[in-house]
Amino acid sequence: MNGYGNRGMTFESLIGYANSRYKADGTAIIEKQHTLCTPLRNGTGHIVSAKYEEKATVDFMGRYGARPLAFEAKHCSEDVIALSRVEPHQYDFLHDWTYGGDGIGFILVSFRFTDFYLIPYYGWVAAKAAHEQKSRGDKPKVPTVDGFTPTGKASIRRDELPEKWLIPSGGTAALDYLAVAEKIWGGTT
Repeated sequence: MNGYGNRGMTFESLIGYANSRYKADGTAIIEKQHTLCTPLRNGTGHIVSAKYEEKATVDFMGRYGARPLAFEAKHCSEDVIALSRVEPHQYDFLHDWTYGGDGIGFILVSFRFTDFYLIPYYGWVAAKAAHEQKSRGDKPKVPTVDGFTPTGKASIRRDELPEKWLIPSGGTAALDYLAVAEKIWGGTT
């Protein structure tokens, strides 16, 4: 049985399997991004921990057809994801990636390993904007996007997300998140 700390790694393993299938069939090349770290050793020279050298950008980057793609993966043990789960530097990176060119950016979310969603970056932006407006005491004035109406809360509930963003499971990729990307962004050539 996995400990709580390993659940994110299990989710990333599912994504890794999907990525290997996408690569094998020529659909996409998407790779896990690694964070540089320095090992910390005890007095006898054994590695006891590690210190991160820099903040990671996002978890995965690559190319889907002719389009660059980047996303952050988050696992939740409940049916809700806090907006704070995407760190400010990751949010900024996805902003630059998405609006600085022709990039596809999103957050891939696992709810309890039973439901998986691709939340486009613009959906996350809408949720954050509504929350910031509500935090200031304003009534959120953020438009509905793809059937998603931001509530202004500090989190997004699974049942608030549109069916269009639900990732089908099964098939050769097991977690076919690019099927959702295709529905959202259309052709990738």
